[in-house]
Amino acid sequence: MTTLVTGGRGFVGRQLVDQLLADGVKVVSYNRDFAVDDRDGLTVVQGELFDFPRLTETLNRHSVDRIIHTAGQSHPGVSVELPWTTFKANAEGTLAVYEAARATGVRRIVNFSSECALGNLPTDVAVTVDVTPRPTTPYGVTKVAGEMFGAVYNSLYDMEIVSLRITEIYGPGLWMPSLLGDMIRAGLRGETFRLEAGGDHPFQFVHVCDVAAAARLAATASTLTQPVYNVSGGRQITVAETAKLLERHLPGSRYEIGPGLLPQWDSQGPYDLTASKRDLGYSPSWSLERGIVDQIEWLRGQHG
Repeated sequence: MTTLVTGGRGFVGRQLVDQLLADGVKVVSYNRDFAVDDRDGLTVVQGELFDFPRLTETLNRHSVDRIIHTAGQSHPGVSVELPWTTFKANAEGTLAVYEAARATGVRRIVNFSSECALGNLPTDVAVTVDVTPRPTTPYGVTKVAGEMFGAVYNSLYDMEIVSLRITEIYGPGLWMPSLLGDMIRAGLRGETFRLEAGGDHPFQFVHVCDVAAAARLAATASTLTQPVYNVSGGRQITVAETAKLLERHLPGSRYEIGPGLLPQWDSQGPYDLTASKRDLGYSPSWSLERGIVDQIEWLRGQHG
């Protein structure tokens, strides 16, 4: 079996490629940037999602059976500044992957969606897979488009496209701006981390290793009863509670955070993982405490 991973050099993509290779799966890592990686079982291909001849030729040449699609513009804040660029990368890029798969007979695709597809929801009500999406950012709109195109392709072309609605990812290798990363970095530098508001805002952090595991399970699940599944770390925690947790693991760190929600972030309730456990066999294996220690040690190593 050969699995093509789009964005295999990215944050989640790297972890996913490592896990697939450890499982003995042949992997094609498809990336827009040039890279060299001569590990056994791995083929690295440079190409754009929009380069339809390149993508279809890659799928055919390497007899790809499954695709895990992680590539794209992955920051909702950036999408507010660059909506058109985000749409091109995420919505049109995802449709190109679907169409290339259809043209070459690849039926199973795991598409990375996001909690941002849903927008703001009650924070005390469980988020099930049948919640109606109401995105608040261009990024969220592109993720809804990927989900809906997947459902249509399944219906019209007998494909097996499944989208994973993933909550806030963290872990070693995350260089992009993130609230948790910024809080840890401030603690490591001995600086006081300040927010005027946001202490009551709930997050559901999920470790990058758990996200990669969920994608592998979705790629091989024998029964998919729906087009979308939730993926989270299984625990809801507020920003204020996160600060207290970091203070225990970063002695001397200081956090001054006002009450209320973060206006630039969607607020949502705890994610229901019932369907993911039933159909995919997914349950998070990384506790937040263990994961935070993991990220702290990685960041400490990056900065000496």
